[in-house]
Amino acid sequence: MTRVMVTFAQLKAVDPAQFEQAADGWHKVSSSASAAKDRLDNEINAKLRGGLKGQGVGAALGRLERLSENFHYMQVECSLILTALNGLAAELRAAKKKLDNAVQDARDAGMTVKEDGSVEYKPPLVLLPGQEYEPAGNGRTPFVATTPKQQAQGFADRIGDALKDATEADGKYAKTLGKLITVADLSVTKEDWTDADKDRGDVKKTVGDYLRDIPKDKSPKDNAAWWKSLSKEEQAEYISLYPASLGKLDGLPAEDRDEANRVWFNEQRAKYQTELDNPPAEPKPKYILAGRSMVLNPEWTKWDNHIKHVKSSLNGMKRIQMRFDDTGKVDAFDNTRPSGYKPTGDGLPPAFLLDFDPEKNGRAIIANGDPDKADHTAVMVGGTNGTLGGINKPVIAGTNLWQAASAMPGEPKVSTITWHGYDAPQNFFPEAMKDKYADKAGPDLNQFLSGLRTAHDPSAGDHLSVQAQSYGTVVVGSAARQGDLPADDVMLSGSPGVQVGRAKDLDVPSGHVWNQKAEGDWVPKWGAPTHGHHEGLTQFITPSDAVFGANQMSTDTHGHGNYWLAGSESLENQARVVVGRYDEVQLK
Repeated sequence: MTRVMVTFAQLKAVDPAQFEQAADGWHKVSSSASAAKDRLDNEINAKLRGGLKGQGVGAALGRLERLSENFHYMQVECSLILTALNGLAAELRAAKKKLDNAVQDARDAGMTVKEDGSVEYKPPLVLLPGQEYEPAGNGRTPFVATTPKQQAQGFADRIGDALKDATEADGKYAKTLGKLITVADLSVTKEDWTDADKDRGDVKKTVGDYLRDIPKDKSPKDNAAWWKSLSKEEQAEYISLYPASLGKLDGLPAEDRDEANRVWFNEQRAKYQTELDNPPAEPKPKYILAGRSMVLNPEWTKWDNHIKHVKSSLNGMKRIQMRFDDTGKVDAFDNTRPSGYKPTGDGLPPAFLLDFDPEKNGRAIIANGDPDKADHTAVMVGGTNGTLGGINKPVIAGTNLWQAASAMPGEPKVSTITWHGYDAPQNFFPEAMKDKYADKAGPDLNQFLSGLRTAHDPSAGDHLSVQAQSYGTVVVGSAARQGDLPADDVMLSGSPGVQVGRAKDLDVPSGHVWNQKAEGDWVPKWGAPTHGHHEGLTQFITPSDAVFGANQMSTDTHGHGNYWLAGSESLENQARVVVGRYDEVQLK
């Protein structure tokens, strides 16, 4: 197809601000769609889930949830359009500036730029400003002055370059914007979210370097300062193009991280579901001959592991979506879901997705309630076998703790966060016997906690506690050992040891380390030689030892994984620490 060249008159007359004004309009549409989605999810739908029952309510809720999905998709696509329009405006402004400079320089040289962009000159010889003619001699090369024709051609070339830049911008943005269309129906399908991801790639390629690089390896305070320096529209552009990167930035507001991660979540879920629906062909044969034995074909094993990963990740994403959909429910988990749960407190608050990555073992950080506005926030660090596919139990633990803490006297504003934000060991032996997973995760935990402090609303209380279980307690200890654990309280459950030998080494104020050891929990004993603090050849100090100096909370649950059973003393004690009701904690 022949590209239509932008003319001199068109570029001279164009006003890039018009495209920015159009982008402003799309930003308003995107913001309105976002606000409508939030109101549906957090107010209307939440009230329907929490207060009414019946077939009609279920049908209405289904329609409203579909409408919410429409608003979310609209928000994402409109943000891509506004980003493309602002990118076009920036490139046209640069081309127009190049044109204006060339025209002005030509006029300063006494030449005339005609309406078609050609440059008219007059004889005689004209030296450029600062140039002087020097004849040859004494080993010098004679300076050849620029002739008027050569000078005029230089100006014309600069004008031509500006028109070329404008033409290229016009062509590529017209192509990209032309792709930002969708089918007019009421259902947002996995194909729509896959298309949104493709649209993002097209827009990102088109705008090029229009947006500055996102901060890398910066402190939460640096990240927050950068984010605050952007306008709301610029923030929307970054979220539209870099949702995965923005969603991970500690120090940014929870609402913005959630918005970015929800986009990435929906697109990755669509991608994984599409792959499961259309898997690669199964390698044949399954077994091959190796010497005198039949063994699994390595290609088949690789294929099988990939299919298992896709299924496991999709199960985790399904569970996260269930938590989104449970906002407002009082009976958030019924008999069709994991046993042992009995709801307490009020309906669940909105969930905030503060990080998400389905690759490898997968990561997810999920907050119950907005931690930026909570008076009391508890970050829960899980242990061995942590995967995205196994996120169900940690999510239940987080919601149970939120309900128990929120039900405390005084209606405290609470947020509990399931921090599945590190690569956990996948088996008790040999992986969980090693410190390397905790040592790598420790600085990340400190960074996340510091980010919560940075983003927190100064008008709200800022009580921050960390609750860790099993290998997660090793992570907390390593975080304190390697840096500064920015928490007010530390709660440890079923700890095999925390790399340090005394409660004072966990960085929190004296008397603010709490420990639980349930009957039948074998981890504190058998993990001590590996993760306990070695004092002598046979003494391995863990938080369960009196010499460690932790407050030993009473525990009525049994085994290693039941510290969060609703209604249990184990859970109630944790809740009391979360909201700072220390005098009511039951000790052994």
